[in-house]
Amino acid sequence: MSKRRNPFETSESAPVAVHPPSIYDSLRVAEPRIRNRQWEKEHQSHKVVYRGVDPKLSLKVKSIAGDLLVPSGEVARAVIEYALRGYEQGDVDLHPRPNPLRMRMTLFPSSDSARSYDRPAKLSKQKQPESLWRVITTWRGFPPELKKELAALASEDGLNVPIGELITALLRFGLRAYDNGLLNLEPVQKAGTFTLALDGTK
Repeated sequence: MSKRRNPFETSESAPVAVHPPSIYDSLRVAEPRIRNRQWEKEHQSHKVVYRGVDPKLSLKVKSIAGDLLVPSGEVARAVIEYALRGYEQGDVDLHPRPNPLRMRMTLFPSSDSARSYDRPAKLSKQKQPESLWRVITTWRGFPPELKKELAALASEDGLNVPIGELITALLRFGLRAYDNGLLNLEPVQKAGTFTLALDGTK
């Protein structure tokens, strides 16, 4: 009978284990990377941050931008500019109404304002669509002139409504027009990515 080999015995010298360098050693040697924020500084005026925009509409803008391979800020800009032209022509209803829960007016009254004045304070603590003010939407690619026009329209001298409500109303009108084929968003190729053509209407 042949003698069985002991698996724990080594006939040859075992190879020396090679240990990779520690990641902590490589971190100590490498210098910290400094990001160049020059582009952000130069384009800060083309960035908008709005509170209270309906998140479903923001997601629809993002979805359209993904389909067209363009930045979502450009889609939002084209839709809002289309709605503003409609407002100038009287096609968009932006008639603010009193809001009993705030000092400013509202474009979206939740109930009859006359009845809500004499409601008990307990009922006003229930969950309401007022929590939309917590939603923050950020887009890039907005010209400063458009930002100023929207701010002026929402201000006390304009409609005296929260700017998030104004953006929501304009997006709702513009996206409905896009769904119905009245607003045509045509991507145009530029170096490295697509952009929207300036004339967005059919």
